[in-house]
Amino acid sequence: GTLATTKLLAQYLNLNNEIKIKHHPRLFSLFFSRTSIKFNLNFTPSLLQIKNNSRKDCFSADLRPGNKIITDSIIDRFPFLRPFKKIINFFRHRIIFSNILLDSKESDIYLRKTGDYFKIYSKNTNIKKILKKKNKEIYKFLKSKKIIFPFFSTLYPGVGADYHYFGSIPFNNKKKLSVNNKCKLKGVNQIYIVDGSVFDFKTNKYPLGIIMANARRIGKYLAKS
Repeated sequence: GTLATTKLLAQYLNLNNEIKIKHHPRLFSLFFSRTSIKFNLNFTPSLLQIKNNSRKDCFSADLRPGNKIITDSIIDRFPFLRPFKKIINFFRHRIIFSNILLDSKESDIYLRKTGDYFKIYSKNTNIKKILKKKNKEIYKFLKSKKIIFPFFSTLYPGVGADYHYFGSIPFNNKKKLSVNNKCKLKGVNQIYIVDGSVFDFKTNKYPLGIIMANARRIGKYLAKS
């Protein structure tokens, strides 16, 4: 909802300035396990999460075993692999899928109103290079523990293909597009924002629970008002 909310409010407030959309840039990787990983679910939770919580260099890698959803996604992305679907699924218990997410400080999505339309764009930073460097760190760690074979494959889906958008309408900011501690839009009565727009998830890469808790908090507040 962050992009839709930001567009609606920018139009309502007649804002033409550039608005930064926070997100967690992502890289997909496939590692190949030395042992077969058996499971009975089509979609499985992560086997392992590797995090670097240094304030200067915060990133995480969520590693999951290969499953039908993942192998189908690979084939959809690379249709030339369709004839090899049975072979891919035969080896899927050897696949470890890695989802690497960077800190929100690496965000590179911007929104600007131009006439009657909104333009969403990036500024071509070195995100892909940064992600691949982090992926090599994960690879070296897994290899040193003899968990994987010494090769891997990566896919960079592009800027904005991470689906985690937030931080465009921050708390207690001096800008017009901000909210107070009760999530009320600055200078506007009766408009409250309760989606991811109001947060900056710097280290938390899985923010749904916080968004839901905040929405409940504001709902209780409004019910008593």
